[in-house]
Amino acid sequence: MLKTGIIWISGLAIALVSGLTAMGAIAKNKAPELAIALPPTNGYAAENIASKSVQIAIAENAGQFPDQIDPKVSELARQAFIAEPVTPEAVAVLALSGADQSKRELMGKALSLTRRQPLITAWMIADSGAQKDIPALLNHYDSMLRTNSSAASAIIPVMAEALADESFIAPYTSLLEKQPPWASQFWGAVVRTPVSVVNAALLREALYKPDENDDIYRDAGLIRTLAFNQHFETAEALYHLLAGQKETSSFVKNGSFDAEPEFYPIDWQLFSTGEYGAAVTGGKLQLSAIQNSGGLFARQLVKLPAKIVKLDIKPRDPIPDNARIIVSLRCAQAMDNAPRTIRIPLEREITDLQINNANSGCSFYWMEISGRASENGGGFDIALDSISLR
Repeated sequence: MLKTGIIWISGLAIALVSGLTAMGAIAKNKAPELAIALPPTNGYAAENIASKSVQIAIAENAGQFPDQIDPKVSELARQAFIAEPVTPEAVAVLALSGADQSKRELMGKALSLTRRQPLITAWMIADSGAQKDIPALLNHYDSMLRTNSSAASAIIPVMAEALADESFIAPYTSLLEKQPPWASQFWGAVVRTPVSVVNAALLREALYKPDENDDIYRDAGLIRTLAFNQHFETAEALYHLLAGQKETSSFVKNGSFDAEPEFYPIDWQLFSTGEYGAAVTGGKLQLSAIQNSGGLFARQLVKLPAKIVKLDIKPRDPIPDNARIIVSLRCAQAMDNAPRTIRIPLEREITDLQINNANSGCSFYWMEISGRASENGGGFDIALDSISLR
């Protein structure tokens, strides 16, 4: 009878402990204060409270890790670690509570337990930045982006701006060669970050492979941002790498209209409205306008040497009388005393028309094709077979 009673009491105690432990496990995230009030000590709940206390302190400290941790929080982290030795955030809080020389070592141990805790990764990022260890910094960003889907909106813009520093080019090359899942977002942010686009072009060149899958890149956007921010040389160099077109004697790219433009405005930038527009199709540049309409049809950035060049334009058919077409060369560079814009009426085929750029001081020009249909008649459709400057 006594033996039976002892067994019954022992069973009841085990059931009670098991029940309390289960309640603690359920409550550790939703009600951690309740969980730690229930014996035995729930290490995960204690870790949760300690970690959240530090996160609140960081928020109150304008995003900086505090120099001192509340002793009560440190004690809670210690209890969490004793109860559950694999509580990474508890180890992180203990690291923050320790002397400066031990923080890095303890944080490293916390990181070895998990790469999914933002508190740990954020400290490693801050420490890598303080140590100017760029590869480590980027690797920690990579870890956070891979493990925390909500981190991209905060981290990606910071990474894009960091590329303004040329010392980031080589580390970014090593990291992006692995094609991380966030690469497409990164390139999307880069093209919206003008201070970084020159180094972004150098990075893109370093990553280029002839047989690559270029879906993750934003090449057309990068070239546009370069050109529209006056980085003409860099935009041209990147275009020639990516387009893979053979060098010709003409300074006009795709002047025979063999391919649809992909990288404007280094190649043709086409404009269209409901009343007029341009298209590259069937090996020609098609210009169309309805009655009494018109404007800018197409343009391209061209680099001209400081010498006399010759312009050739070959229409497929005669230019109709009711069409006024103008080909212009306008200096694209921001400069004092820019040369006057050259305007050439296109009334018939042009052959060997000489343009003197010897003393203009301008190298990059907008070649623009504009036009208008007269008030009389039914509009026009004009096809140009080729344009060259040589």
